[in-house]
Amino acid sequence: MKTSVRYKELKVRLNELRKYMLPNIFSDIGDYNERLQDRARGYRLLAHAEIESFLEDISRDAVTNATDKWLQDKKPSVTLISLLACYHSGWSVSDETRNNDIMQMAKSRNKVKQSTIEIVEKAKKQFINKVKDNNGVKESNLKTLFIPTGIDIEDLDQTWITNLDTFGKNRGSIAHTSKKKTSTPINPKDEFETITKLLAGLEGLDKIVLKI
Repeated sequence: MKTSVRYKELKVRLNELRKYMLPNIFSDIGDYNERLQDRARGYRLLAHAEIESFLEDISRDAVTNATDKWLQDKKPSVTLISLLACYHSGWSVSDETRNNDIMQMAKSRNKVKQSTIEIVEKAKKQFINKVKDNNGVKESNLKTLFIPTGIDIEDLDQTWITNLDTFGKNRGSIAHTSKKKTSTPINPKDEFETITKLLAGLEGLDKIVLKI
């Protein structure tokens, strides 16, 4: 099955980052000077940003396409139903949302005055806002972005999800920690291999999104 244009763009960009920021030849013994290690840290941060943007784009496109299609033919889809279910539940797709938060959100909603179309439009608008507020690629972020599309997270490769979650946490250790406060060296080869493995899982996710 073919992949999306957006996935191809991601792949090209990650190849560019590998070319610009990592050594052409990796050390067999992991011996890298400070400059190469700093570039590897930058590679991790920029690769994270590209993957995060990709996940946000394909989830938003899936929901937008589903709602636009429904407006044309009025035929429900798995994505549309999942979107409305998440909207009804106050977007509680992870353990991070408390029941009280859900109730407050429900009480703050305006009453629908026109039709079902208004409900769908409100759900789409709220989801797009949640995508804009997304900050990360960890498992909780993945649930927020893709459960409303109709994708069952349990059907995805759980090892890949764990690796993505770890990658998200490791990105935070670089982005929010001064170099003076960390003594852990970074291996450019390990960073490249991590992205290569994550990219394979992203390709699979991309194909699933295309199906829905």
